[in-house]
Order: sequence, then structure tokens, then C-alpha cells
Amino acid sequence: MEIWQSLARTGIEELPELALRAEALGFTGVAVSDHLVRPVEIRSPYPYSPDGKPVSTTETPYADPWGLIAYLAALTTRLRFMPSVFVLPARDPFSVAKSLATACVLSRNRVMMGIGVGWMAEEFAMTGQSFFNRGKRTDEMVEVIKKLMTGEPVEHHGAFYDFPMVTMTPAPSVMPSFLVGGDSPAALARAARMDGWIGVAYEQDRVASILAELVAARRKAGTLGRTFQAITAILGKVGLEDCAAIERIGITGLMLPPLLGATTAEKMQELERRATMYRLSPLI
Repeated sequence: MEIWQSLARTGIEELPELALRAEALGFTGVAVSDHLVRPVEIRSPYPYSPDGKPVSTTETPYADPWGLIAYLAALTTRLRFMPSVFVLPARDPFSVAKSLATACVLSRNRVMMGIGVGWMAEEFAMTGQSFFNRGKRTDEMVEVIKKLMTGEPVEHHGAFYDFPMVTMTPAPSVMPSFLVGGDSPAALARAARMDGWIGVAYEQDRVASILAELVAARRKAGTLGRTFQAITAILGKVGLEDCAAIERIGITGLMLPPLLGATTAEKMQELERRATMYRLSPLI
């Protein structure tokens, strides 16, 4: 099973050292978080907390995912990277395609694209994007981004985006996997049409239920025969002995929660403890 480490809510000055250590310890990859801004007052309910309050504060660091990933990729050779998740419909597809393609090329194809439709209406209002059609726009944005990232002359005439023949370079030699976050029926249906699913943190029974829903959605979409990735965090203590059972229900990657500790040294110790727990193979 792949073991991923979330670097959400981690200070940007700590990330190079933590990423280098994660690679040396044998982690599959690291996930970074995304928001353009964090309003001081948020009225939109956060869907993944019991009280609807977000886990972030006005002091939570949110580095630009693509600049950060390109920098960390330059320091490493094997570690993979993924935003978990990138608020796709708060942007335009051209800017995203350019940044994603550049990160893929610079990392030598060590990037996966984790996308979400977003939950914070305030963020959409500030970027001038519609919050209410974000799901349908996300579907078309992925289509547009994949076209642009071929590097070939492409055109598009859709419901939201319309442009004549263009080319965009640099283009990666391999199209990155597109994984979808969220657990609503619409999110799971979208994930089923793409390359995989990213969860937040759930009890193991809930994860099994979601994976069953995904199988049904993939069957309906006609994608059961394709490779499919499912990466999520699981609440409670999940040891090495639990990984086989988690794999059997369809999980391909375990996302470990953000690192604990007030100092970089404490976070490094926690990273090493987790690597030992899952008997990761250090990079030689």
C-alpha cells in the first residue's frame, strides 16, 4: 500500500526539510493544501466538521501548490506530489493547465492532480467565479485542461469555455492522474469518471461504504476496467496490521494526518515514528 504524508497547515519554511526526510524514509508522496485566501469571516459551512467550522485559522499557511510542488520536486528525485485538494472551479482552466503542466515537466511526471469543487462561497466571490455551477464547470474544466496539456493544437466549444485552435507548452510526456475529493453522490460520480478518489478522514466502516458507492458509480460510468486510485486518511489508530484489510476494500493509499508538534524537530521525529510504524523502505 502507498503511504502518503499530508503537509497541510505546515509552515512553508519547514516544508523542504520535511519533504527531503519523507523521501529518504520511503514515503510514497506528500500532499499539500490549497486556498487562495482565507476570509476573516466565513459564513459558508465547512462540510467535514461536526459544527461546520473550518479547521484553518487566519494564520494557517497556504502556499501556492504549484510553485511549492515545483520547488520540492527540484530538491527530490522520487517523492510524488499532490494537492489535496485543489479548488479547481475557483480558477480558469488556462492558468491551471499552464501551472499543472509546468509542475509535471519539472518534476518528471511525479505529480497527481487532486481536485475539489470547493465549499467556501466567499472564495468564489473574490475570484469572480460562479459558486452555483461549479460542479458542471469542473467537469468541463478537466476536459479543457487535458486537451491543453497534450501540447497539440486543440480547440474547444463547450457550455462554459469556447476557444479556437491553440497550443500550450510545455506539455508533460505523461498525463497526470486526476483524483476527485468529496463524498457527496455528485463527487463520487465525478471520481468514478476520472482516475481516483481522495477522502478526508473517516471511520473505517464509513470508508468501506464509500468504496462500495464508488464501485457502483464506476459500474454505471463504465470505468470498472480502468486503474483506479483511492487515497484517504482513516480515523483512529491504523497500524501496519490493518493495511491488508484496508487494501481489500479498495484503498490504494493511506494518507497520514498533518504532522504533530510545535517545532520542525518534533515534526521530523513524528515523521520518523510513522515511517517505522509502517516499515517503510528508506531510500538508499
